[in-house]
Amino acid sequence: MSDRFLPRRDKVNAELGKCELKYDGFIKLSTCELTFTRSDGERVTLSREIHDHGEAICVLPVDRERRVAMLVRQLRAGAVYNGETDPMILEVAAGLIDPGEEPETAVMREAAEELGFRLSELQQVAAYYVSPGTLTERIYAYLASYSLNDRIGEGGGLEDEGEDIIVEEIALDELGEAVLQGSLRDAKTIMLIQHLMLSEPELFF
Repeated sequence: MSDRFLPRRDKVNAELGKCELKYDGFIKLSTCELTFTRSDGERVTLSREIHDHGEAICVLPVDRERRVAMLVRQLRAGAVYNGETDPMILEVAAGLIDPGEEPETAVMREAAEELGFRLSELQQVAAYYVSPGTLTERIYAYLASYSLNDRIGEGGGLEDEGEDIIVEEIALDELGEAVLQGSLRDAKTIMLIQHLMLSEPELFF
């Protein structure tokens, strides 16, 4: 692999200075001083808003024998805010990692809560930032396997967290076509389906 994809240690010497917490709820929003060395050698300090949401996981469970995947559909406030006519977003199962919890443990917990299934053969695809300009959130993305024999509950999410999740099985060729036509609206879902299309194209075509 090219060195350009490895962690770099450029002489930016980035440091966070004073941070002022502006909001502390489901998210934390702070204004921070960011000091670093520019590529021309000048040392500068900028003010940046930081949205701290913790870390999260997402997973695309696949039944390769039946050539289907399991996704969820749920109401998303951001889509409502943007005036979407259909704010019920089709996406892969996802959720925040609890403090002290390993990402794979979070995958299994969220799969049980949202899907009602036990997953196997977890494969980490990536650990990526959604929008690193302001968001601290890093998402650990996985593929996994399941079959109809792996059902362990009803799924649908946790009522005490306000979740009202619809579980759907969708044929992989239909999902692949949706990606190619630009019909899906959730980035993590598009990424995981594209990865599966590239790594196991025989499931789609």
